[in-house]
Amino acid sequence: MKPKTEKLLQQCRATLLQYSGEQLNTLFLSWFEHMIGEESMDEDLDDLCLLLGYGIRSAHSQVLYATYTAWWEIEGHADPDGEFVCLDVAALQQRLIMIPIKQLHLVTDLAYQVCLQDADGEEQPRPPIAQNWLRSLAAWLNDGAPEPLHTQIFHTKESPSTPPLQQPSPKQLQAQQRSLEDKQIEQAWQQGYLLLSPDMPTRVLTLVQSKCQKNHRPYMSVRETDSQFASMSIDLGPLRRAFNAEGKLFDGAPELTFLRHDDTIQQRLTTLSEQYCVKAETEPQAALLSFPLSSILELNHILTTNVPAAIRDFMTLLPEILKRYEAQLETSRTAYLARQRELEEARKPAWLKALTRLKAQGSSATCPDLADTVTLPKEWPALISKEQLGAFLAFLKLPASAREIKSNLIQHLSPHLEADKTARAQFFEVFAFELAVPPWELETLLGCTTTERKRWVEEERFPILTYSSFHKAGNDYDYAVYDRRVIMSLTRDDIERWRAEHQELVRERRRVAAQAAAAARKAKQKEAQLEELLHGRQ
Repeated sequence: MKPKTEKLLQQCRATLLQYSGEQLNTLFLSWFEHMIGEESMDEDLDDLCLLLGYGIRSAHSQVLYATYTAWWEIEGHADPDGEFVCLDVAALQQRLIMIPIKQLHLVTDLAYQVCLQDADGEEQPRPPIAQNWLRSLAAWLNDGAPEPLHTQIFHTKESPSTPPLQQPSPKQLQAQQRSLEDKQIEQAWQQGYLLLSPDMPTRVLTLVQSKCQKNHRPYMSVRETDSQFASMSIDLGPLRRAFNAEGKLFDGAPELTFLRHDDTIQQRLTTLSEQYCVKAETEPQAALLSFPLSSILELNHILTTNVPAAIRDFMTLLPEILKRYEAQLETSRTAYLARQRELEEARKPAWLKALTRLKAQGSSATCPDLADTVTLPKEWPALISKEQLGAFLAFLKLPASAREIKSNLIQHLSPHLEADKTARAQFFEVFAFELAVPPWELETLLGCTTTERKRWVEEERFPILTYSSFHKAGNDYDYAVYDRRVIMSLTRDDIERWRAEHQELVRERRRVAAQAAAAARKAKQKEAQLEELLHGRQ
């Protein structure tokens, strides 16, 4: 960097430091806002945000981004309605002091781009460059910025080598286009609808739709079909999304389906279409509104001069539509809450459902009687969690505290399970799944083999309570478990009777098989004798 350039940059910094933090913030914000959408300034804006302590907040989501590029890539390219925010206005002067002189040119270059853009937009001479620009900027800042920068610095004569502008430059065209788009957006907002054209810029469409959504207004657009007639489209989607944000009780507010089925609304919409559709008398079908989507209405064959009146008449109908939609929304919300309650109930564990059922039955609650042989397994404390123990003690109206350790809860409950048959029956009813008998324990309790267990299950000697699973070698395997009350109610006589019945069935099958084998042998002997007779005659 040349010493003279460095000296001029130091002079610019000195003049900037004469401003208060609030004045600097106002100045920088005006410069930043000029550069939104300028691709050539993306990296410079990012560096300035970090150096000066600025972020940019999206007007749509209210998210504060640390750099301009981060905001633009996520939200800005689709909705450029964002604003720069200084994170600490009081520290702006200190940040200016701390900026290295080699990076201070980012500030002066930003001011130059703003000045250049304004000058091109108003078809004024361009600002000087290099050291002349730094002198002009320092002089303007030193005077307290009495008038716009691009007009202040051009009081000096233009260099003879600078050719006169014969046609708008690309920058001028861009600035003019941006100004024209802003006017279209403001006009659409004031009129209540956007007049579409084949060359309508995407930015205008996006910003008008975004503005309607933010302000909870229907998005209305009009497209001219020829020199006299137009078609009108009304998108009520912004209203639906607004109600969804206010409801906050269910995911996804319902579509406005009532527009197709509500006779009152249909009649008023039909009357509106008949009033403004010029083909209503000759072509009655043409007067009907169409619904390409549940939240979009379309009205065709309207005189262009009647569009404002049609818009006003529809807006008088809007409160009734909102009222009907609120009713539809309340119905959907009620149905959603009911579904949520059902899902919540389905997600409850079986023991909690059983406990809730017994509580609801009160003193009339009954459980299957337990046989004297039905006892708790030795490891039952490990099968029941602390939460389950506390809930069951509370059901029995026994003292239980969440702060007590599990062993104390077990000591409180054990005497009641031993002394009170009803409490023990209720315990088995509530925790039937936790106390279920797995296959290996069933074989021990019944003194049977694995083959006998499988055979008795197939013969439905005792029912399967549910299925449990275990994980092995990357796979899940299911196995049946059985109600402990049923298994321990079985007696040795029951087991011996099943075995005797099986032995009798085996003997019967063997007898039948022996008879079938004997009959087969006789048939084979007769066949052999018949073959011998035939060979003897030959």
